[in-house]
Amino acid sequence: MYKLIKLLAIIIFSSSVCFAQENALDRLKLNGVIVEFEESIIQKDSTRFKKLFFDDHVSFTGIMSKETEMSIKKDYPDFQGIAVSNSTKFITDICKTEKKQVEKFYNINIETDGTISSISFDYSYFSDAKMIQWGHEKWNLVYADEQWLITDVIYSIHFPDIEAFPYTDKSEKE
Repeated sequence: MYKLIKLLAIIIFSSSVCFAQENALDRLKLNGVIVEFEESIIQKDSTRFKKLFFDDHVSFTGIMSKETEMSIKKDYPDFQGIAVSNSTKFITDICKTEKKQVEKFYNINIETDGTISSISFDYSYFSDAKMIQWGHEKWNLVYADEQWLITDVIYSIHFPDIEAFPYTDKSEKE
């Protein structure tokens, strides 16, 4: 009986160690998705960017805060405060502009079971070194073809001239 209990304990411990190692590897790969996303925007590399997505037209849905939406409604009363796009249009627009584009990430949270994952974070988006918006963003991902692929993107939109940027940018302090 003792040998059976010992064997079960070894099996349970081994499987939990393997799961922890797999989870750490998944987290490393998921952090790699964030780096690829960020760098492909900076480098305006549409080929590299498109490889991060489950298909060619993954939805990007942005919802403006009430304050930001109201600032636009002053001039455009019918404006709805929603920005709908997709991964291809997003990177195409970035590649068309001469201006340097940068998205910065803060407070990253990764959840995964090895098959599906979500990455959420606070962000700020810059065009020619000027912050044009900030908010909270979330990606859902699936593990397919031996890689993590983004299936959808949702984000909030706040204009910094309407609502103060609340996050600390550690990279600017270094």
